[in-house]
Amino acid sequence: MIMAVALSFTNYSGGPRFRFIGLKNYIVAFSDPNFLSYLFVTFKFMTITVLFQIGLGLAFALILARNFRACSIYRGILYLPNILSSVAVGLAFMFIFEPSNGFMNQMLNSLGLPTSKWLASSKSSLSVIITIAIWQNFGYYMVLFIGGLQNISITLYEAAEMDGAGKIKQFFHVTLPGLSPILFYGLTIAIIRGFQVFDYIYIMTGGQQGGGPAGSTNVLAFDIYLNAFTFFRFGYASAESVVLMIIILAVTFLQSHGQKKWVNYDII
Repeated sequence: MIMAVALSFTNYSGGPRFRFIGLKNYIVAFSDPNFLSYLFVTFKFMTITVLFQIGLGLAFALILARNFRACSIYRGILYLPNILSSVAVGLAFMFIFEPSNGFMNQMLNSLGLPTSKWLASSKSSLSVIITIAIWQNFGYYMVLFIGGLQNISITLYEAAEMDGAGKIKQFFHVTLPGLSPILFYGLTIAIIRGFQVFDYIYIMTGGQQGGGPAGSTNVLAFDIYLNAFTFFRFGYASAESVVLMIIILAVTFLQSHGQKKWVNYDII
């Protein structure tokens, strides 16, 4: 990362020559509407995926944490996508959502329903990728939450029930405080992964010249890749990577500082 910071102050484009240009790369980036658009897409992807991955993970954990017949099978089915390669998943869904002969449009046609361009449309491409990312990853957080739920003492629920607390009050006053350390960890990991997303974009929306129709799926990590390895603007790409690093560090710091107000490590 030290090398990236150093290169961000140059116009390096390969070869032995470096020319110091100060903050020019950063000025160019923040005055470029495309950069700001890619930053917005990155935040949008991160926000939606984090909310749904954590939300669905918690919801299914609450259902599957109880021991009942075949609960292990359901847990395995929901967790299975997480162990698959994101590249393989991206390739599979790229064919499923192919506009001309993809499985999804063929199924819609057979049902007499309107089809869509899916990944070829600027209106739906990012939504499709977000949905796939949520589907593949929420099982990981479900497993984390199941482990956390099983470590909350049953006596806390019994005490809350004796005090007249219903299921909703038990959830907010026992379950969530008990899960808060796991929730903090899950949020941190999900946010960092959301900011660093690259593979889905690269595989599903165009490879080296990708970024989706009209740049609709071009996140910051993918733009860094394009500038560095397609346009050989290593100095500018380094400046973008430094900006991304600062954003991730800032969000992580705010989370770490804010955990003192809501994360409970004392519950037994």
